[in-house]
Amino acid sequence: MILLKQLTVRALKAEEYSRAGELFEEEHYLGNLPSARGLLQVIEYEGRWVALLDWGPAALKLAARDEWIGWTGQQRAERLNLVVMNRRFLILGKARKPNLASRSLAIALKALAEHWKQAHGYCPLLAETFTDIEQFEGTCYKASGWIPCGQTKGFKRHRMDYYEEHKRPKKLWLKPLNRNTRRILSAMDIPENYRKALNRESPERDLPLKKAQLYSLRDWMREHLEDPRATNRSFSASSLLSLVAMALLAGRRNLAEIHRYGQFLTQLQRQWLGWPANKNGNGRKTPSYTALRNLLIKLDPHDFAKSMTQWLQSHNGTLPAALAVDGKWIRDQVLSVCLSDHETGAPVAIGFADKNINTPEQKQEGEQTVARRLYKQVNLENVIITGDALHNSKPDAQAILNSGGDYILQLKDERRHSYRQAVKKAQQTPLFLTKKSPTVRMDALMNAK
Repeated sequence: MILLKQLTVRALKAEEYSRAGELFEEEHYLGNLPSARGLLQVIEYEGRWVALLDWGPAALKLAARDEWIGWTGQQRAERLNLVVMNRRFLILGKARKPNLASRSLAIALKALAEHWKQAHGYCPLLAETFTDIEQFEGTCYKASGWIPCGQTKGFKRHRMDYYEEHKRPKKLWLKPLNRNTRRILSAMDIPENYRKALNRESPERDLPLKKAQLYSLRDWMREHLEDPRATNRSFSASSLLSLVAMALLAGRRNLAEIHRYGQFLTQLQRQWLGWPANKNGNGRKTPSYTALRNLLIKLDPHDFAKSMTQWLQSHNGTLPAALAVDGKWIRDQVLSVCLSDHETGAPVAIGFADKNINTPEQKQEGEQTVARRLYKQVNLENVIITGDALHNSKPDAQAILNSGGDYILQLKDERRHSYRQAVKKAQQTPLFLTKKSPTVRMDALMNAK
């Protein structure tokens, strides 16, 4: 027991990798990994190695993991680096003791985020691993707090986009490294300190729309929006606007990201969009940054937002039960405001602020005024709108009510009178469970209708 209490963990240095590789090859039933190292941790007792852990990139696709997180295909492609895999875990033969495995896992996990940050510049949010159900029970993973999440389908990755069946399904285990792991990984926006991990230029195969939906969107844009260009029509306006709409649905924030998103579409997806073939007949072209820019400069953003919102509503039939309202500035020039599905983060209504300020009303343009216009355009029956403190005002709340919706809006103590009234009511209703004399000050309180 003294040994377990005196265990320490550290990240291995590059010059120690060869020794670790030899130990994996000699003592681990899967042998050593020839691939590049993501991170190697060693568990030591009085300077002597007793266990080794090899961490690397997460599996590209895991149905059970992706369902547990609740992210979309685009979120997975962009945020997969925030998940790391325990590829090898070895208790060295001479050091085997009862409970050594679970204790080693526990202290390794405690240090994992910081070790990974030192090596790669950011902290991961989730760890995953697999156990062979024919050989191991995974007791040490269960004892150290890992979550069993079903079995894999019995395939292994052979090349970049090719899988072969090995008919030996493994048990999947997940370990959150942050108390808000799932919320962060599935949120519309990733906090600043995790953005270094994002892969903005991933060759994404999954689209936010299915083939039939994409055809419907392209036809809608062609019927409801006129092409404002006089020349340079190699790409139809409807096909370019469909790309812009898909990129927005996939979380792209500016024109450069929208352009790159189009470059990564497959040949089949380009065909669905109706993009022209190359002159040599080999594949289909992608629109240039200039082509997209020239169209968007001449297009009225309000017309595009209105058309997009109408299509989203008509196609989806009814809105989700909960929507979030939020505004984003694109390159400090254009303010966009979205009503977005809580579960997927996908916008269901989009609005833009006026760029040309010619009237007193336009001088007041901002996130709140654009949001109020959206509320008027959308049927909010049986819908709850959630928003931050910026949207907690009587005009905003009344606009939501006028469209048939309900709201939960954040209230900060900067508005002292409203805050005190909310705290007083919170102590009188079972909706907010607080002590009679709160000892912890609340920095924010959700003010429900």
